[in-house]
Amino acid sequence: MLEWYPKSQARYYLIIDVLTVLLFSYAVVVSEQIPSLVFKIVFIAVYLGAYYIALWYQDGLLLPATVLGFVITAYLAYIGGPQWIFFQFAFADFVGRAVNRRVLWIATCINFLLLASLVWRYQDVLFSNAQSIVLAAMVFILLLPWLRYYIEKSKLLQREVDEAVVHIAMQQERQRIARDLHDTLGHTLTVIKVKTELVSRLVPSDDHRIQKELDDIILTVRTAHKQVREIISEMNFLSLQEELKHCEQLLKNAGIRVQIEYQLTNILLSSVQETMLAYSIREAVTNVVKHSHAATCRIHLYQIEDRVEVAVIDNGIGLSNKQQGNGLFTMKERMRSLKGNAEVTYDQEGTKVFLTIPLYSIQEDET
Repeated sequence: MLEWYPKSQARYYLIIDVLTVLLFSYAVVVSEQIPSLVFKIVFIAVYLGAYYIALWYQDGLLLPATVLGFVITAYLAYIGGPQWIFFQFAFADFVGRAVNRRVLWIATCINFLLLASLVWRYQDVLFSNAQSIVLAAMVFILLLPWLRYYIEKSKLLQREVDEAVVHIAMQQERQRIARDLHDTLGHTLTVIKVKTELVSRLVPSDDHRIQKELDDIILTVRTAHKQVREIISEMNFLSLQEELKHCEQLLKNAGIRVQIEYQLTNILLSSVQETMLAYSIREAVTNVVKHSHAATCRIHLYQIEDRVEVAVIDNGIGLSNKQQGNGLFTMKERMRSLKGNAEVTYDQEGTKVFLTIPLYSIQEDET
């Protein structure tokens, strides 16, 4: 079924939008500066069309629709009085929903020129006490798109941070389940396998039927044990490269300049090492976004002799009052499980997270 109004906005904006369109239509109909009924209908139709397009789009058609709305209201204000400028508020709000900053700049520049021409025309009136509210409204109309834009960006960022926190919690729960599988079911299957092999050696070798059944049991147990290990590996693994891309996008959305130096291209990390590093970097970056108020963040991954070192450095306010509850303890525990180390320092220049793990054979990870 064709929707006539965005459901996501119906709860808060439907009444406002309907009232705005009705007030504009009424103002045009009773306006003496537009004598022709045909022109009145044209103005209402064009305004309504631009309003409806701007309501539905956040890119593409949003710019021409909002610019058309600005031009119509500015023209009516030019011929009918500065009070018409109040009908620009809706279009200014629409511009703030743009996903591209270029749309904001173009729309703001065009509207600035339109409003400047109105200020020049009505300068004697606007700078008087009687009409100063209209001049203040013009200034607010220019600022409104940027205010709305940053509000929407902060909402998006908060959603991404919340999703990251939930994802971390889910991954920690998956790790717990994986450990339980390894410690319980894995151990039980190992015991069954050992006992079955022992019985196989005790059974007389000439009893081929029993021997065959025992061999089948051993094979089944080995298969089940392999499947459990594969499940544990899939539940635990997190790609370091993918996590770095996710962290880069999260920081950019927060307005934080990010620099990533990855110098581990010739190093083969075990699945446990890669996963633990990825989780720890995610934890550090989440803290940067939530607490640091930083402008820049650097993530460096490199090898020094027989160890891998990771540094997450920001220029924010530090974590001196937030040591607890920010995943720092979990981060240190992860590094300790790899015989590594996690160190967090903070001062007036920001927070520095250093992660260090030794390089060792992949076979050690599979034991």
